[in-house]
Amino acid sequence: MMDDYLQELNLIDLISEKHKKLRREVMKLWLENGGEEVTDTEAHMLAMLEKSSLTIAESARKVGVTRQAAHKCAKKLIEQGYIKMEDIEGNKRDKLIVLTEKGKVYCSEMLKIKKKMEEEISMKIGRDNVEMIKMYLRRDWIGD
Repeated sequence: MMDDYLQELNLIDLISEKHKKLRREVMKLWLENGGEEVTDTEAHMLAMLEKSSLTIAESARKVGVTRQAAHKCAKKLIEQGYIKMEDIEGNKRDKLIVLTEKGKVYCSEMLKIKKKMEEEISMKIGRDNVEMIKMYLRRDWIGD
């Protein structure tokens, strides 16, 4: 039984298990709303690009993948129409990855899904508990 499994887990593994389950649920809701399949890496790249345009190298570092993996991910997102490449003035070597209108819609719809899920979680465990979890997750627990 899953509950028995969870009882035995440490903090790190509990957070990992919840994260996987939440990501799956977000993607399920996205697909149910007519969205197309987006991998976790692609979703992460789109979320990073929502904050600011990046080069392939910068996106690879932020997402935590190789440049080759970032190129492959970007190529698929370009083919699907979520992002486009733009020249950087004065830089012939690198290009910026930027969200297209479709990419912006994706980010907006994902935010709506996540807010709805957060509300459902709040109804189950209480708004104060959700806010406390968010406060603790924002803190730096590792290192100095």
